[in-house]
Amino acid sequence: MIEAAAAMTAALSDLASLAAAASAPASPPPPPAAIAGAGAAPVSFTQALKNALGSVDRSVADANATARAFSAGDKNLPLSDVMVSMEQANLALQMASGVRDKVVAAYTDIMNMQV
Repeated sequence: MIEAAAAMTAALSDLASLAAAASAPASPPPPPAAIAGAGAAPVSFTQALKNALGSVDRSVADANATARAFSAGDKNLPLSDVMVSMEQANLALQMASGVRDKVVAAYTDIMNMQV
């Protein structure tokens, strides 16, 4: 869940920097090594988005598996664990939905800009 939150936060910060760059005067883009940080391999926005959505999907699948195991009568699985996993999946989906809304809003803003 924390990985999904970190990926979504990174995606939102990327969008915010793109919006700021769009409204700022033109300047040469920084080299890729400067964007990724010291020693880290650069990660594309597409790959970060795929990783975040994969994490959300795994969270939902884990919650479904936990709920099915509980409903099948697994005595070693407390109801509290089922409810926590379901709530984590719900929060991950809400965050993904919020990021989607921000991406659509940013796209709309970019498309409405006059060239």
